Amino acid sequence: MEAHNQFLKTFQKERHDMKEAEKDEILLMENSRRFVMFPIKYHEIWAAYKKVEASFWTAEEIELAKDTEDFQKLTDDQKTYIGNLLALSISSDNLVNKYLIENFSAQLQNPEGKSFYGFQIMMENIYSEVYSMMVDAFFKDPKNIPLFKEIANLPEVKHKAAFIERWISNDDSLYAERLVAFAAKEGIFQAGNYASMFWLTDKKIMPGLAMANRNICRDRGAYTDFSCLLFAHLRTKPNPKIIEKIITEAVEIEKEYYSNSLPVEKFGMDLKSIHTYIEFVADGLLQGFGNEKYYNAVNPFEFMEDVATAGKTTFFEKKVSDYQKASDMSKSATPSKEINFDDDF
Repeated sequence: MEAHNQFLKTFQKERHDMKEAEKDEILLMENSRRFVMFPIKYHEIWAAYKKVEASFWTAEEIELAKDTEDFQKLTDDQKTYIGNLLALSISSDNLVNKYLIENFSAQLQNPEGKSFYGFQIMMENIYSEVYSMMVDAFFKDPKNIPLFKEIANLPEVKHKAAFIERWISNDDSLYAERLVAFAAKEGIFQAGNYASMFWLTDKKIMPGLAMANRNICRDRGAYTDFSCLLFAHLRTKPNPKIIEKIITEAVEIEKEYYSNSLPVEKFGMDLKSIHTYIEFVADGLLQGFGNEKYYNAVNPFEFMEDVATAGKTTFFEKKVSDYQKASDMSKSATPSKEINFDDDF
């Protein structure tokens, strides 16, 4: 924490001014005269909410019968890797916990944004349910995954918790800094998890895991992009060097994670490629916050080309087309005469 404070001292004056200016940020100003949702005031934020709402899915949609058969055909190292990945994913989701999201929702003073965070809180329950289903289907009991007992003591898990403590939970952090750090948590932490699962399912096995991984990965991409969207609405933004520091810290933590806690070589993947992919995701996120690329990394995984990555503003358009409910599709097939609440009256 001392090194963290020393770094921020360089920006002490401008951060102080930004802290003072936060009370004038329109997103954070309480509006006691707004009692109802309509008319919509923040159209882009509302659109972000409606598009993740259209992506809604449930744990019951994930069928694991074929996956259980395929799982038995994996090598022992691959089985261990998946068990450890599930244990660490559950642990990582606990870092996101509802408390953090509720805090962001409480500070954001508009119903459009609160609707988005409320939806995310609900979806977190579904992710936990799906991970638990997989543990039950593949391992029968959490006791059969030894890493569950060791997670709290893993250095990389502690480093992730410390990252959240100094950049998000810390009262001295600026709202904009917390948005960047939360996006890093959503977009960079576990990026390699999603890549490794896509690598496995690219072999046309374990369709249930493939569907769950695709859904959760894209949802996380939406949550990451939402932080970028809110950030874009802010009048004052932190120094680009602070944004760079937050993102690159997350990258180093995540690289350690796959070198030590979750060694991908045993799964059959190349560690250097995983590191490059994490850097590639980080570059996209940096651009999403208005920074230049830091790593200039190229995506090493062809099978990840069509997967949403952090900071891509076109993500929401792709999201809806991929997940749009059948009822919405039928509505879009015929001209609508209904009122458009995006219109100005």
